[in-house]
Amino acid sequence: MEYAELSMKFRKFFELPSSPVAVRIITGSAQKTSMQPMRFCEMVRKSAVYGESFVFGVEELTCTSGELALGFTEPCYGEVYPRIKPANTKFVSVEPLEKADKKPDVVIVVGTPRKIMRISTVLAQLHEKQPLEVKFKGEFAVCGECTAIPFMEKKVNLSMLCNGARMFSGYRDDEIVMGFPLPDFIRLAESTEEKEITSALCGCIMDDIPANAVDAIEKIGFGKGTDQFFGRFGNEIVRLYTPKDKEGKITSLTLHIPVKFKDSETASKVNERVKEILQEPLLHGVRDNWVDIALPVDLGETLNRASMRGERFEALVRGGIDTILKEAEKVKRKFAS
Repeated sequence: MEYAELSMKFRKFFELPSSPVAVRIITGSAQKTSMQPMRFCEMVRKSAVYGESFVFGVEELTCTSGELALGFTEPCYGEVYPRIKPANTKFVSVEPLEKADKKPDVVIVVGTPRKIMRISTVLAQLHEKQPLEVKFKGEFAVCGECTAIPFMEKKVNLSMLCNGARMFSGYRDDEIVMGFPLPDFIRLAESTEEKEITSALCGCIMDDIPANAVDAIEKIGFGKGTDQFFGRFGNEIVRLYTPKDKEGKITSLTLHIPVKFKDSETASKVNERVKEILQEPLLHGVRDNWVDIALPVDLGETLNRASMRGERFEALVRGGIDTILKEAEKVKRKFAS
């Protein structure tokens, strides 16, 4: 997928007003952009918000923290973290991802906490729902926390920015920044193609679910987690999600069983063939070496009211459980090695 298409998908799915920014660390020759010296973090924001592109050397940087973090110079006294090392950087390219024609090393996203929260939620879904572990301390923010760490450690990282970025580079008080190694960004952007299942499995914090609804679901055999219910039925752990619609109401449930395969390549091949045996409304998608099978259960009314129907609600959910158990077993029988 071309970078312009990746950028478009990402921005559209996460409703991001600014562009993801492609950053390339160049250790060879490059043609510099004619520009006034400025901070690296300022270039990143100008690129994200105004679509500007830069190729610069150390002479164009006005921030010594940026010089160290981006690997232009070695520290004179002691170690500095985070930074790109050894310091072999000759030039750095900063441009909107949709304009990139060369492979970036890092992609930086500028957004509000709400937008970054949503990105983090989908990112966690792609990593076995493991929490995102980030490192920031309000120094070396865009250059170190969101460029050097993804570049050196190959990990997604978050920054609350630093005084320099907020005072001199135009970042608003309600903006924060996230940096991605390119493979992580591509995986996240491409996952938005599976919007249907991503939305269906999007866990919501369940503190606002009425107590009577929680009781009704637990009565069926589920336990309540942070963002999903889960329960053992037969030999399977079935997960139950409570996705909210655009109005914030819960009018459906999603039952989910992940089926594990030996590697991601096998899972991808199975996911392509699963459509031969799984019919709508069943959903499926690949995630690492897992194929996710999901069954949306339409309640026809809000969860609060549906859960008051007693045996009728229980029969609806149990019917869904029986269906997804049978379909998961079919997938295992046909495709498991």
